[in-house]
Amino acid sequence: MRFRETQRLEFRAEAFNVTNSLIREIPTANESSFLTFNSNTFGLINSSRDARIMQFALKYSF
Repeated sequence: MRFRETQRLEFRAEAFNVTNSLIREIPTANESSFLTFNSNTFGLINSSRDARIMQFALKYSF
């Protein structure tokens, strides 16, 4: 949006994981419980990625 020839206003928006869906982390092979097939926690996914993130910006150039 331009106010004058030398002035401008910009609006920006970014959104990640808008639906707030569960994104599970992949189990790592470094953990000893993941490598032990007899373990009670074998293959257990016990973490997830970030929740919904939104950010807005307003930029005024002159």
